[in-house]
Amino acid sequence: MNKKEGVNLLAFDIGASSGRGILGNLKNEQLEIEIIHRFPNDAIKIDDSDYWNIFNIYNELKKGIKKCVDKNIVNLKGIGIDTWGVDFVLLDSNNELIGIPHTYRDKRTKNSLNKMFLEISKEEIFNQTGIQFMELNTLNQLYSMLKQESPQLLRTSKVLMIPDFLNYLLCGEISTEYSIATTTQLFNPNTKEWAFDLVEKFGLKRNWFAEIIPPGSILGKLNETINSEIGLNPPPNIIAPLCHDTGSAVAATPVEMEKYKSGEWAYLSSGTWSLLGVELNAPIINKKSLKYNFTNEGGIAGTIRFLKNIMGLWIIQECKKIWDIEDHQFTWEILIQEANTSEPFNCYFNIDDPQFLNPDNMIKAIINYCKSTNQSIVNSPGQITRAIFENLAFRYKFVLEKLEELIESKIKILHIIGGGSNNNLLNQFTANSTELPVKTGPSEATAIGNILVQALALGDINNVSELRKIVVNSFEIEDFTPNETKKWRNAYNEYLEIIDLPL
Repeated sequence: MNKKEGVNLLAFDIGASSGRGILGNLKNEQLEIEIIHRFPNDAIKIDDSDYWNIFNIYNELKKGIKKCVDKNIVNLKGIGIDTWGVDFVLLDSNNELIGIPHTYRDKRTKNSLNKMFLEISKEEIFNQTGIQFMELNTLNQLYSMLKQESPQLLRTSKVLMIPDFLNYLLCGEISTEYSIATTTQLFNPNTKEWAFDLVEKFGLKRNWFAEIIPPGSILGKLNETINSEIGLNPPPNIIAPLCHDTGSAVAATPVEMEKYKSGEWAYLSSGTWSLLGVELNAPIINKKSLKYNFTNEGGIAGTIRFLKNIMGLWIIQECKKIWDIEDHQFTWEILIQEANTSEPFNCYFNIDDPQFLNPDNMIKAIINYCKSTNQSIVNSPGQITRAIFENLAFRYKFVLEKLEELIESKIKILHIIGGGSNNNLLNQFTANSTELPVKTGPSEATAIGNILVQALALGDINNVSELRKIVVNSFEIEDFTPNETKKWRNAYNEYLEIIDLPL
């Protein structure tokens, strides 16, 4: 990759288990990317609580930027950060960190939703925010802190989402980017502002919440202290892409916008979580979207990502950790091969059952579910892996059916993006189950969206349609056609009969 020509931009894509620095070079309407830095981002358990090592993430950002200098990238024009949603830091009046930020899987929010609804109704919260109810939401985390009388809140001057805080560390700007703000369940997608009425009713303070800025905002230059360590000349711009990782991923969906209208194509951002939805121009907030527990999150150019959060590949990732400890030496390739040759439709379970959110042993959780529903017990890694993939595909079908009902439109094509798009067995299962043509890739959609939104901010790309054409021009996209649909339809009907399926 010739980094001396074209536009050079750096994306930090930070997930709930690892982070990467990815260098992008945009030239002649084509993008090349290169992973230049990787680092773990493991949660830290102290007693019975789970925390993020936020300053380690900051140090890894500096290491990633330094690698641009080591590669002689002297004309780096921008740096953008995206992360998972809902988690936050608290700052005092001197903008110093109060405590260590908790992770969204921390047990402090357990069983608190119903308590919250006794104070403010589920309907009122949803009408103001349009956000799916989950125990891990920012609102629920802050509510739990209030109920536990956390002394940290007495010192709080600002609540900043994780990527906003990292941006502050890099350039000194305090603000909250639109897409990450929408994950909090404290944002009103109709007014495009904080839901201050809700904020005050819960006893939170208006001034805790920073100004909301649009994706593609140039925040400032890399601060002098960091740049004196690193030596980039000139210092690059710090740019807020869509700071929510799913927002950046959906921005990079290689959809043919001239062929498919809004509501005719769906995306599935496949990773630790699966996020399945459509891109709309306005939120859908009504009794039915509340009943089905869909969510309205922020997208590129002020759009709404109307979607459902699904447990995703977390379940198989947790199983593999156990097999690795037991020294089975299973690679992902071997697991997928064994799943492919295992007996189909052997066990049905609800992928989104709360018992799979953070069990001590995921394999035992699956086996116990099968026992409790009087089904065959899956034991081997291949059987368990296949069952997880099949039940993911069934869940996707179920959610798509509800999605079509809510938007009153038929989905014509499904785009699978993100790391899970490399899983061809799951991709084929998804096509079979949904009976839709499926296009997969790019696997690095999040970083690609991050980089190209930076380019849009700098004027090197003119609009969203051009951005998505660059994705099509630059990355391999694979096609999966539905097959064995009758078998899958019959199995889906069995699935619906056996499991207790919440909406």
